[in-house]
Amino acid sequence: LARVDPEDRAPLSAITRFYGRPLHFVFNDTRLDAVLEEFRRGKSRMAMVQRVNNEGDGDPFYEVLGLVTLGDVIEEIIKSEILEESDTSEKIRKKPPGMDTPIQHRKEDLTHFKISDNDAKIKISPQLLLATQRFLSKEVELFSPARVSERVLLQLLRMPSVTQEVRFDENDKWAPQHYLYQRNQHVNYFILVLQGRVEVEIGKEGLKFENGAFTYYGVSALAAPSSVPSSPAANRKWSCRDPFPREQAGSGEPITYCPDYTVRALSELQIVKVTQMQYLNAIMASRTHGSSPSPDTFELKVMPCSRTTRLSDQNASQAAAPN
Repeated sequence: LARVDPEDRAPLSAITRFYGRPLHFVFNDTRLDAVLEEFRRGKSRMAMVQRVNNEGDGDPFYEVLGLVTLGDVIEEIIKSEILEESDTSEKIRKKPPGMDTPIQHRKEDLTHFKISDNDAKIKISPQLLLATQRFLSKEVELFSPARVSERVLLQLLRMPSVTQEVRFDENDKWAPQHYLYQRNQHVNYFILVLQGRVEVEIGKEGLKFENGAFTYYGVSALAAPSSVPSSPAANRKWSCRDPFPREQAGSGEPITYCPDYTVRALSELQIVKVTQMQYLNAIMASRTHGSSPSPDTFELKVMPCSRTTRLSDQNASQAAAPN
């Protein structure tokens, strides 16, 4: 519906027929974790809430009480969290923990995510961590299980450098630290907003709108390495005029993404920030003990200089080298 212009006055029935998505129903006593799992597996983010009405003399019937969205479920989970910040914790409204479905573990190589004892403090609570992992796996293709395994993704989200907080200064609302992205300024990271509000400005007209929890930006910044050519990769830079990277041999510049929008914090934020290097490490860890998603994909190796190379090319060059 966000893509529909209200001035077109298009009938809602025409939109539903076009997308052809079924209408989901859940009962009013369904647990939140079950509803979240239903959204994760289904093709919809919204369901009608109903109950069996057996009052009166007539036959029982299904009575619709309202509707629930994926955002409603996630917000309710967040409200039940205990936020762990510094050495104190703020209790908001504790409810029985949900989403206790065990995750299938595999023996991936997680040494890429090893952190020091000083940085081992987790800034994200277990319930919100699991909700974030399920959201990314389902809604963001680059984090799907075919690319990043569930265990590696959870380990990635536990890294202190990935889960961050953005402090908001009420006295200086336009401070540079409030900007997550700026138009025509190169970046190499993806951001998912967990808590708080942001303002998004898009287009030459500078259209502005607000977004909240579980909105994400910068997917193309992580997708950039997937277009590495077959030759040994030289560092490259994305052009703001051309969204597709071009070879710049010997330029010494990292692969970056140039957004055509601006994202600014409107309140204190809790975000997930994943860089290209962290994402490539996650792919490599997921593939260490598993097969690639498709036969024609190649294995990535992250070099200290932030390059990505094809292992097949590297092996070929080593075989051709004189003894």
